[in-house]
Amino acid sequence: MPQSAHRFALAMIFSAIAAIAPASDLGDRLDRDLKGAWGVLEVEVYSGCAGTYNDNTVGASGVAGKAEHRFEPGELIKIDKLKVKRSRVDLLVTIAAPILVSRMDGPFELFDQAGCRAQLIFELPREQVKGGDATAILSRIKEAVTPYPSLDAARSSDDWNGRELEALPADYEETLQRHAVWKTEQTNAAVDEGIARALTAAAHVAEDLDDDADYLAGFAAGAEKMSKFSVQACSSLLNASFSTYRSRAPKDRPNHWRDGYDDGQKLIFNVLLADRLTACRVAVPPLDRQ
Repeated sequence: MPQSAHRFALAMIFSAIAAIAPASDLGDRLDRDLKGAWGVLEVEVYSGCAGTYNDNTVGASGVAGKAEHRFEPGELIKIDKLKVKRSRVDLLVTIAAPILVSRMDGPFELFDQAGCRAQLIFELPREQVKGGDATAILSRIKEAVTPYPSLDAARSSDDWNGRELEALPADYEETLQRHAVWKTEQTNAAVDEGIARALTAAAHVAEDLDDDADYLAGFAAGAEKMSKFSVQACSSLLNASFSTYRSRAPKDRPNHWRDGYDDGQKLIFNVLLADRLTACRVAVPPLDRQ
């Protein structure tokens, strides 16, 4: 490398190192003041409520976000983390009150609690970040978030919008009980259908047995092979198919032997499947009618 290029590279490295220190000091200062604090949002935010911190760019005219759920100003939040970048500071927050998310399972409307997170992005002059101007940056952040020393203090503030977790429907406990009954009935119906299919398939094989010596020899070999079928889990048995577990007959065997080998596997597979599925029936829970 030419000496001039070497000097230029060293200058760039030292310049980068020099820029890291103020940013690091700034991050430490912001962490001390904000990380772990409770707060109240003074702006709207958007969150997908699916475990990730959704981007919300905080500008002079409002917040730009694309996630599904919109939250009004006044939400209680916990400040989880801060990130200091070249010309911006990101505030990663968790909204204190989760939301109820509706979903349908068959004829039943069920509700899940979903926690919601957001990443507030504050675009800043690069010189401000590079210079470690914590006072100016904190002032900008506090235009969007008012920090408090505790959750109780945040709740007691006039800024809080009062939103709590939405109440479940009054008859929701009964809905859960009826849903549990329905789920077990669905499971038992699937088990019964699986048993019926397996027994029908086994019966078809038994009806078409051949008395050819090669066929019977192959049948015995196939039955022995499938007797090692070891699946016991009900979730797997309900979705089990013969094509998944069958073995190909050796190519050097006669056609009749190969046919018997396939039928021997099929018969034993379906007999074992039907037998094991009987243990997959579940007791229907009683309904509390009080």
